[in-house]
Amino acid sequence: MTLHLVRMGVNPQALAVFAAARRLGDDDGGYALHAALAARFGEAAPRPFRYLPEHQRGPHLLGYTADRSMLEEASALPTVEDLLTDLFAAPQIQPMPQTWRGGARYGFEVRVRPVVRFGKTVRADRAERKDAWQPKAGEIDAYVSACERAVAQGGDASSVDREAVYTQWLRSRLADAATLDSATLRLFRRARTRRSTHGAGSGRTHAVEGPDAVMAGTLTIADPDAFATILSRGVGRHAAFGYGMLLLSPAGRAG
Repeated sequence: MTLHLVRMGVNPQALAVFAAARRLGDDDGGYALHAALAARFGEAAPRPFRYLPEHQRGPHLLGYTADRSMLEEASALPTVEDLLTDLFAAPQIQPMPQTWRGGARYGFEVRVRPVVRFGKTVRADRAERKDAWQPKAGEIDAYVSACERAVAQGGDASSVDREAVYTQWLRSRLADAATLDSATLRLFRRARTRRSTHGAGSGRTHAVEGPDAVMAGTLTIADPDAFATILSRGVGRHAAFGYGMLLLSPAGRAG
């Protein structure tokens, strides 16, 4: 099924009211948008998506959907929750290429949360035992991890370049789908986001602070099918919350 690009206007005031009512406030509105999209469009909600609150064309989000008809049908349904009435404009939908050509070169921009995992997953049988030792697990900024590794190896953390670390992180996430020809770190900040608290009951969330980066450059498609999968799933973790959407452009317009 052909992937479609979705553009949808967002009312930032309505989003702020929705976030406050549900206690979903964070630095970027990612969790509130995730919740609002799910409440308004259900399984048809665009994912991954990218929110552009300060765009010259006005606040809007871009996203991908694999089922245009399902999204159009969901959009036509009346809004059942008052907080969602003025939040989203009608989606504008256009098809992406049906097939991708190996060797084709594109410019790209992607907002990512460049983190790496640490620790181990506890087996279910051990997790059920109250006295079982549960090793610490989680995620850490890839740059911080690289600095710690450099120090542990007797080096100096000041020699670690953030852009180089994030470029390698992105290259590994593209894996066999595409080769990374060039990449620059266009924007970086630390951001406080909100995520679900697993095992603490339905609806519980907690704040998580971490890296928020926008990278741009050029890539070449290596495996068309794998590349299509990357587009539909997003790059890295947290694709449901506004990260990981690859925005493509002709290679001549990159940068």
